[in-house]
Amino acid sequence: MYFGRGTYDATAQAEAQTRLRDFQGATAISSNAYFGREEEEEILHAGGEGGEGLAGLENAARDALARVLANPDVQGVGESIRNGALKLSDYLASISER
Repeated sequence: MYFGRGTYDATAQAEAQTRLRDFQGATAISSNAYFGREEEEEILHAGGEGGEGLAGLENAARDALARVLANPDVQGVGESIRNGALKLSDYLASISER
């Protein structure tokens, strides 16, 4: 049915009313709290089934980036880009002086 007409579920309605009653008088609630999910801070520091949660993922990404940036070839690319930018800057300055 369109918009759920004819699909009234008394159990779901009672659960929703219970959740709303839990927050009566609150000035603000998060959707995570309403739906019973873990808050973001808890997820960041909680251990998951396969690792250390998001904090572990962040540390792994930071380590991987440090290894990439330590590569001499990557450092050479950075230096080449810097030199090219300086040359372009000098060229544009010389054009503006004319």
